[in-house]
Amino acid sequence: MTKQRYPSISLIFIAIFLFTHFTFASPLASSRNRRFNPSTQRIEANIVDVLAADGNFTILLQLINKAGLSNSLKIANDITIFAPINDAFKDLSKNTLEALSKPENRPILAAILRYHMVPYRITWRDLPGSKLTLKTLLGGSTMVLMKSKEDPKVLLAINDAPGMGEMNAEFSRIAYETNNGNIYTIDSVLIPWKVRWSRLQ
Repeated sequence: MTKQRYPSISLIFIAIFLFTHFTFASPLASSRNRRFNPSTQRIEANIVDVLAADGNFTILLQLINKAGLSNSLKIANDITIFAPINDAFKDLSKNTLEALSKPENRPILAAILRYHMVPYRITWRDLPGSKLTLKTLLGGSTMVLMKSKEDPKVLLAINDAPGMGEMNAEFSRIAYETNNGNIYTIDSVLIPWKVRWSRLQ
């Protein structure tokens, strides 16, 4: 008659240890997940059409048209736009919005809009756990993305304009993946340092 073998007590404790440490989330794993994770919608259309369908970007689209960028955005390949919602423009004075709409200020308007664009797709997985510097479509200008110190799930776009104070844009939870690029919603308009701000006041 063969003797039945039972696992030793030490092996049982090892099994319990492995189960408890790898089945349940550790504090480290939990902290990795505490980052910006928007609700991304995939839409089979170009960036301009998606912005128009949303309804929250009517002012942005008006300015895109005035700057003559609409057609180029429709055919652009794999870009990312950080799109200010309508309420974001309330932070700009009425005089500034009127100045941006003037034909003579079209280059300034185009510069501001290009500052909100990056020449490649960025998915939320690419977004920083801490800090990320991006080159924008406004040649030589950079945008800094970093998580909020108050809430790591809140992502901010930091303006690089010296002497203009802190002009951070908070990201919304809504994002779009379109045929030709990605859209992230922000709640402020970012003004690059290259823009002659005084002319718009």
